[in-house]
Amino acid sequence: MSFGIAFSGGGTRGAAHAGVLRALEEENMLPGSVSGTSAGSIAAGLYAIGMSSKEMEEIVMDLFKHESRIIDADYMGLLKAICQFFRHSPITFTGLIKGDKLENYLSHATRGKNIRDTNLRTVITAVDLYNGQTIAYTNSLSGVRPVRNVLWKTGLPLCAAMRASCAVPAVFQPRRTDNMYLVDGGVTDFLPVNLLLAAGENNVLAVDLSKGYKADKCDDIIEIASHSLSIMSQRLAECVTRGERLLLKPSLPENAGLLTFSYMKQCMEAGYEAAKALMPTIKKIFS
Repeated sequence: MSFGIAFSGGGTRGAAHAGVLRALEEENMLPGSVSGTSAGSIAAGLYAIGMSSKEMEEIVMDLFKHESRIIDADYMGLLKAICQFFRHSPITFTGLIKGDKLENYLSHATRGKNIRDTNLRTVITAVDLYNGQTIAYTNSLSGVRPVRNVLWKTGLPLCAAMRASCAVPAVFQPRRTDNMYLVDGGVTDFLPVNLLLAAGENNVLAVDLSKGYKADKCDDIIEIASHSLSIMSQRLAECVTRGERLLLKPSLPENAGLLTFSYMKQCMEAGYEAAKALMPTIKKIFS
């Protein structure tokens, strides 16, 4: 039986997705379609171009040691915003992190491929701030079913779709493209199972990284934005039926948050252990 896998967002907690894929590869349980939001979009995109879990784990370890490869804080923009504030002018600051480094890193990892070049059905989500629609980027528009408040699109460089999907509001600056102003897909759908179903997949394994996430102090603007999005997503999830056949919820370190690179290795191992523990059920449902 063929099946698809839907990856949730989670910032650096998304390293767990690489661990889940390693466990699936070891058992030759290979998904035939993928969808992802935010950090999950990176796992989905890399897997869709044929990257192995081992190669993904190498990326995790690279960022674990060298987080500066994808972080480009907008210091000048912040300084400008402070001046605008004291001059009582409109503030034009859109996010702490530009996102250019992240997109360049992903461009290199994907070898500059377009989303049309992926090897299997791929769905990556973002949200257009101009009209509130979910933008579902996919490798082909053939066979996709209309979904309310969702615009299906294709043809974007894969790195740009992933970068847009990762644009956590106030943390990463939105991604402008095609007259749209795109932010994190988790604003409307933290775990895009329904869109993978709408793209033609009948059997979906969902990986949800929200379990155990808490922010005790909330004294960090990045974690405030991230935790707010997480709470909103969890409440939305309680109101909808996504339709996955099986839900995998790894137990991740409680202090692992949006940009806690030091926990990436632990998150990756937690994803692997959770998938291995559930493997008999995975095989029973999807074999």
